[in-house]
Amino acid sequence: MKAGINPTLFLPPFVQSFAATLLAVGLLFAPGITTFEEAPAPERLVIAFQKQKDPRKIQETADSLAAILTKDIGIPVEVYVPATYTASVQALASGKAHFAYMSAIPYLLARQEAPVWIALAEVRGNRTDYDSVFVVRKDSPYQTLADLKGARMMFTSATSTSGYVMAYSRLVDEKLLEKRAAPTTFFSEANFAGGYDRALLAVHRGQADVCAVSYYTVEGEKADVYSTPQMREELRVLTRTPGTPTHLICQRKDLPISVREAFKASILRIAKEQPALLSDVYGAATFKEVDEKEHLKGAEAALENTGLGLAGLVE
Repeated sequence: MKAGINPTLFLPPFVQSFAATLLAVGLLFAPGITTFEEAPAPERLVIAFQKQKDPRKIQETADSLAAILTKDIGIPVEVYVPATYTASVQALASGKAHFAYMSAIPYLLARQEAPVWIALAEVRGNRTDYDSVFVVRKDSPYQTLADLKGARMMFTSATSTSGYVMAYSRLVDEKLLEKRAAPTTFFSEANFAGGYDRALLAVHRGQADVCAVSYYTVEGEKADVYSTPQMREELRVLTRTPGTPTHLICQRKDLPISVREAFKASILRIAKEQPALLSDVYGAATFKEVDEKEHLKGAEAALENTGLGLAGLVE
């Protein structure tokens, strides 16, 4: 289809008005459709940063990043840190945000509601996937997942890839949970903390026996972004599950190509010249272009394995 051609012109007259309405509200923007008339460049660009720790800390770092992007792109860039994971999805779907830095499950949700695709993905230790980990107190009696029967579980969020979906999938693999079963069929309690830092804090304080988070919240040089050295001294990784897609930066397809390319080039330049700035957001400073299907396969396989489905992941 050539750019600029209205696809509804080829529909029967009685369908044209309905199809035009759908196009106007964005309901015909399906995943995989990449050729349609671009909207003009907006007067300002908004980036949604998925909450994973104290939103104020993300905001401070992201504001510095936005200032550089504004200079590079030539359009004012603002930062939006939604209160929940699903609010990031809603921001993309409503057009409130043009770009978003998020994890795989929220992106899959966003892709159902908005015309988005992956611009770049994080690289962590030469990988574009990482481990989901179950974390317990160091002095706890738990040594295996099976030992957690009747324990108090703290997941990160209902839309967290490593902090819920991958952890749930591992429990299904171990035959500790049935597909689509309530986590309380195995745990005595199962709650959502709302962020990695809060999940870890709950275990550290004895408010939960175990939590599911990303490995980099307790290991590596950027663990301090989510936990203190003292906390980590009193916690330990019970087990790990590989295959979680790294965080990604997505963009709306209806932005002008020049804006999308300028944004991507700016992120890659910042990653090369000022890596500390990006790593202060979620702990990663290297990015690359990825094949979308390949990148998301771990998350999609986990959704299939658990039987949860995207529709049920509401926060």
